[in-house]
Amino acid sequence: MTSEDQDEKVREGEDKPSLGADSQAFIGLKLRELYDDVVAEPVPDRLLELLGKLGDDDKPKSE
Repeated sequence: MTSEDQDEKVREGEDKPSLGADSQAFIGLKLRELYDDVVAEPVPDRLLELLGKLGDDDKPKSE
């Protein structure tokens, strides 16, 4: 089998791994929990300072 044959199989989904519905639901649940935790974290001060500096660059400079 050549790599072109393998590429064709992958494109056709023949070698595509599959998960059961329970596994997919579990992974989805865990990803949502992780996302919620990340969203609830406070934005670090250093990042806020950087964003502030970037915003200052957009302001017109007075002479």
